[in-house]
Amino acid sequence: MDLRIFPRKIVCLSGIAMIMLSCRKEDKIIPDPLPTGPVTRLETSKWILDSMRYYYLWNTALPEKADTQLAAIPYFNTLKQPADTFSQIIDLNDIPGTSKKDFLHTFGFDFTVVSVNGIERPLGLLKFVIPGSAAWQDGLRRGDYFTKINNTPLTPQNTAGLSEDLLDNHQGTLTKADIINNTVSETREIPLQGATLQENPLYSYQTFSNQGHPTGYIFYNYFDDFYNNALLDAFTKLKQDGIKELIIDLRYNPGGSVAAAAALITLIAPATNENSILARYTGNGKLGTQSITFGQALAVPESKVVIPFSKLATGRSAISRVFILTTPQTASAAELVINNLKPYIQVITIGERTYGKDKGAVVITDMRSPRRLSWALAPITYLLSNAKGEGNYTSGIAPDYTVYELNTQPLLPMGDPADPFIAKALAVIRGDGRTTNYPAERTTIPIYDTRAKASRESRLILPRR
Repeated sequence: MDLRIFPRKIVCLSGIAMIMLSCRKEDKIIPDPLPTGPVTRLETSKWILDSMRYYYLWNTALPEKADTQLAAIPYFNTLKQPADTFSQIIDLNDIPGTSKKDFLHTFGFDFTVVSVNGIERPLGLLKFVIPGSAAWQDGLRRGDYFTKINNTPLTPQNTAGLSEDLLDNHQGTLTKADIINNTVSETREIPLQGATLQENPLYSYQTFSNQGHPTGYIFYNYFDDFYNNALLDAFTKLKQDGIKELIIDLRYNPGGSVAAAAALITLIAPATNENSILARYTGNGKLGTQSITFGQALAVPESKVVIPFSKLATGRSAISRVFILTTPQTASAAELVINNLKPYIQVITIGERTYGKDKGAVVITDMRSPRRLSWALAPITYLLSNAKGEGNYTSGIAPDYTVYELNTQPLLPMGDPADPFIAKALAVIRGDGRTTNYPAERTTIPIYDTRAKASRESRLILPRR
């Protein structure tokens, strides 16, 4: 889940979110008298180090004394293990300076840059566009191609830099193009102006008749518990349609709220109740192993909109398995859903191996009164597992059926039954999955993907009771 520190209207601008959880009195690590006078680097570094000693998963590798020379961010970074790319520090008084923006919530779309057989230069390919955004109003759609950013042709070497420049400048242009018989024709230049965009992550739900096998489908792009009621409404409609099978599309889902993940599992799995274990998590020698039930997770949503387990359970359909669509951008809370559904229902994954985030964090802030330090820490604190103790998906969750989305061009609209991921799921449900064979190797090679940024920077924040 992401580290949410913005007001609700601005949350999605950076793709970073936080649950502001107070440290309990018994959590205070060093009961020193409250300092007075200006805050020193020693005071800041000591607070950071003390917090990491208590919460950090790899706390035995921390130094004995705090550094007095480095500022807070570089000092925090020296404490992280080399393989730890997830732990984070943010200055609550300088949110724009210590947080990062993402494409979807700045420009209204995500894209990948690909190398296509038979075409000399790389192409930009829009994967997703928020309906109603400025990009949508300018005619941009999923599956559109472009050749240039800010009038500069794309190359394998410059795509990341050009994309970061767009985000940093909050404006720019794309040069849209059409492809006919491997011939690229540039059509027009699309102006881009950054904005603060809110996302309703529940974009699509419908029922496929699927030759007598009624199958529900939901495309869910981010775990935001503010939309748990909308998720319940979607499942209720699918239940009314009499679905016997279910497809959950998490192909671009980078994670989000634990309460939203708990709600989705509740709506899917018939073998759960309020006291069933949602997740187990194992920390360092001080924190040990803990667990959280569905009822406990649902009781502390980020949005403060609590929906009880009993109400969510009314939206369940009589299904015995669920198909989940995945890519390398499927991360964090999305992976938790896949792994933690398995004790309660058969899970079949289709697509590509997921990102690989099997760890969670807690949020630490200075709760003294008056507050002296403006920093918020989210160190990796726990290894995650499901109710059976199964986890360890650091390398991602491998699909049961491998399908490469980008091999099929042009990209079809989300929810189209001919989409290769959806088509494969529908075929397996009908019992003729072997007839929908897709290339075993990639034929369209991804070079850069903007959604990978959101997956990389997402954080799974666990509530502390």
